[in-house]
Amino acid sequence: MGVAVVMLVAVGMVAWRVTATARTVPVRAGLEEVFTGLPAELRPPAQVADLPTDRGVGRGALIYHPGIGAGGFEPESRTFEQHDIYLVTGSGEHFRVGRTPSNVGPRNLSLSPDGRWLGAKRDGHWRVRDLSGVAEYEVPGGYELGLWSTDARSLLLAKPGVDGRAFTMMALPTGVISPLEVRTHAVATEVAFIGGRELAVFEPNPWVDPSAPQELNITLKDVVTGAPRTLPVIAPGQMKPGEVLGPLMVLWHAGGSPPSIWMEVGRADLAPTGGLVAPSVALLGVDVASGGSIARIEMRSADADEQQLCLGVVADGVVLQRWTATSTELIVVDPRRNTRRVVTTLPKFVAVLVPGAKM
Repeated sequence: MGVAVVMLVAVGMVAWRVTATARTVPVRAGLEEVFTGLPAELRPPAQVADLPTDRGVGRGALIYHPGIGAGGFEPESRTFEQHDIYLVTGSGEHFRVGRTPSNVGPRNLSLSPDGRWLGAKRDGHWRVRDLSGVAEYEVPGGYELGLWSTDARSLLLAKPGVDGRAFTMMALPTGVISPLEVRTHAVATEVAFIGGRELAVFEPNPWVDPSAPQELNITLKDVVTGAPRTLPVIAPGQMKPGEVLGPLMVLWHAGGSPPSIWMEVGRADLAPTGGLVAPSVALLGVDVASGGSIARIEMRSADADEQQLCLGVVADGVVLQRWTATSTELIVVDPRRNTRRVVTTLPKFVAVLVPGAKM
């Protein structure tokens, strides 16, 4: 059997990784709808195989697992029952990609916006696997998986420091590492990596009442030249009376083709008595290229049987998870056509990861 040798080049280091060549699954370039072909219902299989290392399985559509805590809590050890974590391909095939932690820590998994690449942290190191084949790249030491570029052609890697974060970029599908000049402050939030060229950054002002702003901007920094530009996210009149930037802090979602950025707004008066979290009631979106407002997506988060959660933005549209009395629905909202559709249903108590997001 032949071998494919992959070289990763970073500042001050050269890393080699050898992987076996094997059958690959053809993948077309560009972002496409990731949920087309999913069965109407997804359920954990009675038996499931681990993600194979000797062949490709095709694009991933989503990752899910039973909710942590759904299977019981052991008071003596203060741990939760563990569950399999499933990668679901575009055809609905399941593969195990890990187990839930015994505590409430992160699962350390991420899918690229096109579903081709799987990021997973094992033994303290992030690795990026091509699901259409067997190539796998190891992220340089000290760096964490940051943001996928909105076009799925690169991956932003972040190195945390006392005064903020430094970044490098992994090109896909080659795995070549390139240092970047851009840095962000410790309190900043990296919102999106637009086309592998601009880093969208939100720097909050801790002295501003979240219920007061009627305008909100983020900064897009060119990762090569460092040149910034301002992108208005909220314009006067977009937030309704009683709405705040929230629920507890500003929550961002970005992606799609063409790329867009969405922000959640909440209503403090809908919080339970004594609660600090303002339930999210809507998403406000902006087109990155034009800077124009896209739409307002209403979310029913106050009713127990209708609660919704935004999972991210893919080529299909904005993805919502909706809980019903008996199941979980995965809903795609196309804000430009003003349509909503249920793409599949899952068991009620599950956590779901969609392409472009991280859990």
